Amino acid sequence: MNPRIATGGAAAMTVVVTRRALIHAAPLLAGAVSLAGLPRPAPAQAPAAARQAMTGIRLSGNENPYGPGPAARNAIAAAVGDSWKYPIAEEMALKAQIAEHEGLTPRHVLIGDGSSEILHLAGLLAAADQGEVLTAVPTFNVTAAHARAMGAAVREVPLDARMTYDLPALKAAVSPATRLIYICNPNNPTGTMLPGAQLRDFIAGLPPAVTVLVDEAYLELAADVRAESVAARVAADGNVIVARTFSKLHGLAGLRIGYALARPDIIERMARLKLTVASSLGLVAAAASYADLKFQAESRERIAEGLAITTAALDELQRPHTETRGNFVFFDTGKPAGEFLGAMRQKGFALGRPFPPYTNWCRVSMGTVEQMRAFAAALRAHYA
Repeated sequence: MNPRIATGGAAAMTVVVTRRALIHAAPLLAGAVSLAGLPRPAPAQAPAAARQAMTGIRLSGNENPYGPGPAARNAIAAAVGDSWKYPIAEEMALKAQIAEHEGLTPRHVLIGDGSSEILHLAGLLAAADQGEVLTAVPTFNVTAAHARAMGAAVREVPLDARMTYDLPALKAAVSPATRLIYICNPNNPTGTMLPGAQLRDFIAGLPPAVTVLVDEAYLELAADVRAESVAARVAADGNVIVARTFSKLHGLAGLRIGYALARPDIIERMARLKLTVASSLGLVAAAASYADLKFQAESRERIAEGLAITTAALDELQRPHTETRGNFVFFDTGKPAGEFLGAMRQKGFALGRPFPPYTNWCRVSMGTVEQMRAFAAALRAHYA
């Protein structure tokens, strides 16, 4: 018989809670993590406002406009007829595929709803341990925002003069309460990257109570992944979580598949807090794209061509920009970013948001080569 929880008040209602739901929620409840701090959902955006915000060529999401690749598309089409099944076998197959490639076991791999779920889970673990999270600013803030909402203390260290993570400052900021350090490498929004060897040495030199979450969402785009990744620290039983995604190079952002690499004990703790199950179509698409080296190489080449077009225009216009290793460019507009974003919207380009404290800087994501040629022309017209 299912237990029932009654809520009082004039609008009282009875909610059915299954034993399975209680079992899965037990680790969260045992960790004494309060849900009261969760941010309230924002009101739904009006359709007209949503259309206005996304009007024009989309250069805001750091996506791959050439995806999904041919292998992924074929896998999706072939799997539609089996969508009535729960995707247990597909998830196990993808975990095994990733583990074999990384020289790990499937117990070192966790599949997530994009890498964003991995980042949320790591922040939740830090909060459950009543710990402190260290990160940089600006960077991708999902982990810090979620940990803060769940009651964890979050401290942010400014980027260095090259707009990259300041590892000495981060190490100096570690306190007895620190449980998690979040590092996005290459960093979003600046695109700057720490050398893999430097980052691996940093991780090895931290206290045993500190886990480092390295977000490698963009690492596959332009880098030698094996040389620059910190996944070797996972194989060495280090206190590290590597987060990766199929949303960037693989062009599967809408299908929401990401994964974590970590020690089995860390993976088990994260798995107990998961709230989602990946879709069968996303899983088979990810597995096919993971092996589609031709599509990956072609995507890298096209994205690199778009970056070259964009940075050449910025150099011509003497607009400072970072040396990016992502699929986006971060540059100084010479004016408040909001003004520049509005001007580009008038020219038919939907760009991203401002990133304080760099209030004059803007991040432009790569579209197709043709779209980036059009954007370069719009830049020249704007600064003429």
